[in-house]
Amino acid sequence: MPVAAPTASAAWLTPVAGPPIPPIALQADPDGQTIGRHESCAIVLPPDADQVSRQHARFDADESGWRITDLGSRWGTFVNGVKLQPRAAMPISADDLIGIAPWTFSFTIHKPRRGLSLSDDTRNTIIRTLTDRESPLEDDLLKLLLDSSATIHGATTEHELATTLLGVAKRGTGLNNAVLLRPMDGLTAFDVIAADMPPGKTSAAGTFSRSLVTAAAHGDVAEIEGGAGDAYGQSLVQMNVTAAICAPLMLGASPAAFLYLDSRGGPPRMLRTNASSFCAALARVASLALANIKRLEMEKRQSRIDAEMHAAAVAQKWIMPKREQTIAGLRAIGDSRPGQYVGGDFFDVIPLANGKIAIALGDVSGKGVAASVLMTLTQGFLHAALLESGDPAAAVTRLNAFVAPRRPSSKFVTLWCGVIDPAAGIIRYVDAAHGYGLLRRRDGTVAALNEGGGLPVGVMDDGIYDAAETPISAGDTLVVVSDGIVEQPAPGAEPRVEFGIEGVEAVLASNPPDAVAALFDAVDAHARGEKLADDATALIVRL
Repeated sequence: MPVAAPTASAAWLTPVAGPPIPPIALQADPDGQTIGRHESCAIVLPPDADQVSRQHARFDADESGWRITDLGSRWGTFVNGVKLQPRAAMPISADDLIGIAPWTFSFTIHKPRRGLSLSDDTRNTIIRTLTDRESPLEDDLLKLLLDSSATIHGATTEHELATTLLGVAKRGTGLNNAVLLRPMDGLTAFDVIAADMPPGKTSAAGTFSRSLVTAAAHGDVAEIEGGAGDAYGQSLVQMNVTAAICAPLMLGASPAAFLYLDSRGGPPRMLRTNASSFCAALARVASLALANIKRLEMEKRQSRIDAEMHAAAVAQKWIMPKREQTIAGLRAIGDSRPGQYVGGDFFDVIPLANGKIAIALGDVSGKGVAASVLMTLTQGFLHAALLESGDPAAAVTRLNAFVAPRRPSSKFVTLWCGVIDPAAGIIRYVDAAHGYGLLRRRDGTVAALNEGGGLPVGVMDDGIYDAAETPISAGDTLVVVSDGIVEQPAPGAEPRVEFGIEGVEAVLASNPPDAVAALFDAVDAHARGEKLADDATALIVRL
């Protein structure tokens, strides 16, 4: 599996559950890093991982932090046990658990293998795990569990939960020391979330039993009880540990933390009757509380994103022209609907000198924030270039020279740009690999306006664009749409059934008073709802 070389801006995915694989380095790539089974992914997981999609998820980073986006994977992507909505970016923070079955990864901005190491006592320590034959809780332990449940569920932070949990665990087991450990590098390094132990004991290597934690990682409570001999780790004997117990806090199928208790620092102790059953029940209560804390944290993250995206969507509408306007006797109606909060489509209607009108419709590859930023840049520059030159070929050529050196490698712009000259009865236009410009003549015939132009804007640094001309007459209708209109699929149809250019022509043939509104109504009906698969834009000019 390819692993990117670490940099100052790198983050790491460290496996904490699943088949053995090395830690994965993430780079802050402007185009993001895709993870999946396909060889084109920046991070390629083993091809025999059946629950990993070919293009499973994408990691993005900027000055605001890291985000993960599920790319419509079949089995889903999970953050802290919560399944992500497809194609909706979710911010991620240090120590979040990223689930891509069959793996669970710990996300961190530090190199792996930091934190506490555990005592390697796996060769000579016998571990017992809780079974269904364990006797039921005694009344006092049951009362302690019930009395503490409300306090545990009332915790609002992970540290508050941990502090409450440790006190209850010590009372219920009778052991002297308690710590809540977070796995950081598989099961070889750990962070201490909270501890109730003698000073200095939580920072020394070899403080905790690796075999005990390893046994608990499968979801069961594990315990050690003894004191000497081949069945007991020598390191534990040296620490005066006669009894120890470890219970996992699970998020889904993966351990998010380990409740670890032992008897060091006091007289020799044996485990209290029902200690394992008590810890198992306590860990389940704490797991639910931890899951709720993580869920609330993710809801807060999503709320912040929603608020920021809503503000961005409002701001994006400011740069669009009025939906309907009449210029030099020509009626123009345009509308754009983003596939997400913000989109990569734009349209423009610009009055020029001598009664001419420039119109443009562009579509940035992809969607979301990255596409919307390039869209804003493109529309603003093109608007100024058209006002200055009044010529579509010159304006698009200048736009390409501006965009090409600035665009991310995966982004480009398809564009249809034309200048209508009613007095001369012509329209000069550039079709930069857009393909969805139509002229419906007053006699009902339809001509495709796709002759002038070239490659998408931004693909070649030195691209030169030529314009084509076609005659126009009063009563003609000029139509330009984005691929979000034409390629909108009907849900559940096999084979795929798109709205198609024929759908656009059918709406125009009905001659509705507001052809743009009628067109979006028809697309919504085809999509069986207003949630379209991609950004969708339409611009119609009655000549």
